This record gives sequence, C-alpha cells and structure tokens, in this order.
Amino acid sequence: MTRAPRPEDLLCDPASSGWILQALRSALQRDPVDAANDAALLAQALDAHAADVLAAALAGQQEPGR
Repeated sequence: MTRAPRPEDLLCDPASSGWILQALRSALQRDPVDAANDAALLAQALDAHAADVLAAALAGQQEPGR
C-alpha cells in the first residue's frame, strides 16, 4: 500500500510544480483542518472542470448526425 505524500515529500521533490509548492507553503500557514477542507473542495471543483472540458472536446469531435 502506498501512503499519501506528506508536505515535506512534496517540498523536497524536484518534480513538484511551482503551483503545488506555492499552494502547499500557503496552506501550511493555515489551520490544517481548514486547509485540508479547502483543498478537497478545490480538487472537486477542478475535477468537475476537467470533466466538463473533456466532455466539450469529445462532443466537438463527433461527426454530425451521430
């Protein structure tokens, strides 16, 4: 079983994006429960956005009359 990455894992990982590092550093200054709840809500919103963009792209690729 793989464990979830800890903040220090991401902060030390050269593959971590700048956006993740900035968000993580900001979140670590907040109440951890509030930050985790906000991050979960953001993840849900971004998942929904990605699904909408994918659906729109797929709908644009369909042939007329199908």
